Amino acid sequence: MATENSSACRRLKNSKQTSHSPLSTEDSLRLPHLPLEIIIEVLSRLPVKSLLRFRCVSKSWRSLISQPEFAKTHLRLASTNTDYTLHRLLLCSSLYFKSCSLYSILNEKSDTAVELDCPLKGAHSTIWIVGCCYGLVCIAAGNEVSIWNPSTRKSKRLPNVKMANLYRGTYGFDRGMYGFGYDESIDDYKVVGAFHDVGNSGFEAEVKVYSLRTNSWRRIGGFPDRIPLTPHGSGTCVSGALHWFSTGDCRRIIVSLDLVKETYGEVSEPDYRDGILHQVWLDALNGCLCVLGTYRDFVDVWVMKEYGTRESWTKFVVIPYVSHPCDNLSRPLLWTLKNGEVLMRTYTHLVRYNPKDGTFNYPVFWYIVCSYVESLFSPDIDAESGIQRQQPQCQC
Repeated sequence: MATENSSACRRLKNSKQTSHSPLSTEDSLRLPHLPLEIIIEVLSRLPVKSLLRFRCVSKSWRSLISQPEFAKTHLRLASTNTDYTLHRLLLCSSLYFKSCSLYSILNEKSDTAVELDCPLKGAHSTIWIVGCCYGLVCIAAGNEVSIWNPSTRKSKRLPNVKMANLYRGTYGFDRGMYGFGYDESIDDYKVVGAFHDVGNSGFEAEVKVYSLRTNSWRRIGGFPDRIPLTPHGSGTCVSGALHWFSTGDCRRIIVSLDLVKETYGEVSEPDYRDGILHQVWLDALNGCLCVLGTYRDFVDVWVMKEYGTRESWTKFVVIPYVSHPCDNLSRPLLWTLKNGEVLMRTYTHLVRYNPKDGTFNYPVFWYIVCSYVESLFSPDIDAESGIQRQQPQCQC
């Protein structure tokens, strides 16, 4: 009897050891093997914050997520996603920079704005956004300029612009304007700075271009016309060129600067309606050059559907004012949504306008500076890698 009990105990013990053996646990937790193509498809649709964490999963994942080709794929999918799941809004005040999800706001879901450590914060009282490209944001304060990726929190401060006899106002270099864009011919980010130079003949515009590849500024030819260098003015980047409103021969024109050839041109304005045109703004809408003409009670939105062709200017929408014009448009921030609504900003609100029934919706009350697409690109890495990026229609 004792022998039988002993044998039974041994069988039970062996059974418990087998059921809890490491091999059995590994088999039960083992994931099915996924082809690399499927892994890339899944990971390339995730937010940057998740991808930065997933680099710790394994050496192979870290290598994959760090590859320039993966960053290109991720950016292309993020830029062309019409649900705006990887689009972010950059919020600004005199005390902070914050970021929140555009998708959450459009769908009226709760979203916590994340505070960002702005590279130039604390050094100056006035920081403005020059522009954004491929998820990188160019910011300026006085004569200090930085290229910043809010998604990865990496930034690069540019060398100071050295100008002879530069006019200095109350806030430093406040008689200048910048522009930020991408030269796809040599895979290079460029910052253009135009400043009032005090010369023998009075104020003249001195123009310099910064290249991220060379990390240096160099002077190019000045603007063909006397350009009104308003404080914190920024060029609009469309079709590989930066655009500003300028005055020449007693008329207003749109001056362009080709970022590849670094030559100036002129883009004709649309044929505005009769009436007193209070102000005009340049912006980009769906990858096209856009002009907003503000009148007493409404705003005309014009889109150049074929770049460089004056006849292609088309009146896209007329937006009525809902209150005094001062409460309406600041620098416009425009998208077209899938349901036909137009998304724009005022001085204090993000506004959705429905042209079909003329209604407005105010999903958020913030001072919104600009939008950007989440990106893995780094100012330093991009300058060194020399990778060729495909240029998506990025609405920032």
